[in-house]
Amino acid sequence: MAWQLQYTSAESGPSGRSGFQVTAETTGLPPVLRERSAPYLVYQPPPDAPLAPTPAEIAGLPVSMAYGAGMLVRCVYLGQDYSGRYGNFLAHAVLPGEGELVGLRPIEFWEAPWWAARPSDGPELPVLEPSPGPLLDPEGLVAWLAALGPDAYVRLGGLLEAVRLFLTRGHGRLVLVSADVAEVVRWIAVISFSLPWASAIRLSFVTYTADPASSGQVIAGTTPDVWIPPDVDATVVRLDEPAAPVRTGRFAGTVAGFWRRGDLDGLDALGELGDDPETAAALLALCRGDHTVSPEEQTAVARLSAGGLPDWAWQRLASQAGLLTYDLAAEVAVHAAEGAARCVSLALRDPALPLPVRLPPPGYASALGAEATAALRSALTPAQVAGIVRVADACDLPVDAAEVESAAARAVPGNQEEAAAELARTPAAWREAMIAGYVAGLEAAPGEVSATLCGLLAGARRDWRRAPRTGVAVLRWQTLHGGRDRVDTTVELMDRAFDGFREQALPSLWTAQPTPGEIGRLVDLLGPRMDASPTLGELPGRAFVKAGLASGEALELAERVRDGLPGFPADDAEATLIAARLPSAPTPVEAATAIDRLTDLTREGNAELAELTRATCAKVLATRDPRFRSTVAKAVTDATRRWLIPEWLKPRRNRDQQMALLEIAIRMRVAGVIEPRLDAWARSEVNNWGRFGSMEARFKQDAELAAGLKELAGQRRRLFGRGER
Repeated sequence: MAWQLQYTSAESGPSGRSGFQVTAETTGLPPVLRERSAPYLVYQPPPDAPLAPTPAEIAGLPVSMAYGAGMLVRCVYLGQDYSGRYGNFLAHAVLPGEGELVGLRPIEFWEAPWWAARPSDGPELPVLEPSPGPLLDPEGLVAWLAALGPDAYVRLGGLLEAVRLFLTRGHGRLVLVSADVAEVVRWIAVISFSLPWASAIRLSFVTYTADPASSGQVIAGTTPDVWIPPDVDATVVRLDEPAAPVRTGRFAGTVAGFWRRGDLDGLDALGELGDDPETAAALLALCRGDHTVSPEEQTAVARLSAGGLPDWAWQRLASQAGLLTYDLAAEVAVHAAEGAARCVSLALRDPALPLPVRLPPPGYASALGAEATAALRSALTPAQVAGIVRVADACDLPVDAAEVESAAARAVPGNQEEAAAELARTPAAWREAMIAGYVAGLEAAPGEVSATLCGLLAGARRDWRRAPRTGVAVLRWQTLHGGRDRVDTTVELMDRAFDGFREQALPSLWTAQPTPGEIGRLVDLLGPRMDASPTLGELPGRAFVKAGLASGEALELAERVRDGLPGFPADDAEATLIAARLPSAPTPVEAATAIDRLTDLTREGNAELAELTRATCAKVLATRDPRFRSTVAKAVTDATRRWLIPEWLKPRRNRDQQMALLEIAIRMRVAGVIEPRLDAWARSEVNNWGRFGSMEARFKQDAELAAGLKELAGQRRRLFGRGER
């Protein structure tokens, strides 16, 4: 039901005054409706119209029908008013009630039979039941456009694009210029039928106005004789001129094609898809299998579809699921399994995509499994591989573990930190395949295995002999971080499979000094195989240094190493035993033989142990009497004397020790064995005036020593005149 009112010039209206006024209205018309209709209650004849037209000329003047603010207004020229003056018109305004316009385009009320042609005789108008007019229908408009020729569809595309932009932006106007108002009406009708109803109901228009520059409607019709300012803020289209090509969007192009083909079902379908024309056109294009719909358009379609679509649209989209982007497929997935399958397919290609709320049924598993396998074969990063595996696991897709392993192997080199992070996100059922792939990839690639990845691989029990390079890195990490005993790790690394890699790990495992207990275990477990590793060959010597030569545990170990190992370890062990047992040497000859053997043993091997054993032996001999020591010094080889004498000369000595060392020097000179450093030291001592007397007194009881002392001092005494005459 609709309210209505009439506006015209009357000699005496309801208020008793004369002039233009509301002369009739529906009883109870709200005052706000009268105010709302005021801007539309206006009419001016075209400038070229006769000033005093005849009835026939009046009938030929354009009818102005306007729509806006929810109101329909029709204005017709009447000619003279009650006073005989020209310019009178009748405006008939109708305000449809709620729901009256649902499904109808306002332009359809053009020439409806209930429009008043003359003012009402009384002030009261009944409640109106508005119905569309008989002149405009889509089928007739299809025929009308076809009669205009191809140029009509070019014009239609431009008009639709302009109106769409106006409605989208909320501003802009279109002025249609034609001498025939019926032509303007038809173009407004075509545009209105082209739009979804929710958009068409927002399209304000006026079929004729003598002042289009100030008209507030989106579409304004006018005649060629009306002056339009050149700077008017509107798109002006002269319908009597050829249409200018305009770049159009999807909506305009789609709808122009519908009209050209007479596809009214397409227009109806478009009208059911929401009030965003461009997005609705993209949605309909997808429903019809159009491959040109862009990802950006599909994003807009997904937003539109979140508000709901007709059932037929969901079914059509499902049938074209292969064209859909993820967001739109996820919306379709709620309604159709095809959408869920499409989401899974896209998630296999992009691990960042989530799985749909609804997973595809088992019937899709085989095809999706093949897609998963293809995706694994082209995956480049651990994130891609793990993402594919997660999708396959969640959807129970048939994927061969060997494919996962192969893909992981290709992806891990150069991406180790990412690989470590993704392993934690890999489903448990697939973790072993991922680890196996990582190990294979790391084994084949150059470079080190990252600490992070070593830590993860350390948790997997496996035979590292099949991947020795990676295994060495993992076992080293595990041992250094307290996960393994270093003896056990060392024993494992001595397997032949690790021959080319073990020395990359062993030095770091044995940075801390080994204990005799650890070396004992290695001897028991490895025996002579220890000699295969330079690092292990040094361990016994280091253990002897750490434990000290007086340690019973160290000496016991030394005997085991000497008897059980070849090469340097045995030499270091024997040297340790010689140094430890030298105090018990009964004769100088046996002592000399022992330290000569020590010299040979310590030429190579552990340098720290060599220094310790030689210094120890020197100190042991330093406790023996000078005759014993001199006998040893004379009996040893030059190589032994080269380290033994400097050791004796190192410590700070008391008087007795100095005398003992001087005695050794003299006895060696007497025997013809002169050690240069010892001899030089002895001469410097003899040349000391303060000490010489005590030396003479000490050695006078031994003729050989006294003579030797005199010989050392002889040159000095002759120089100063105190020698024998």
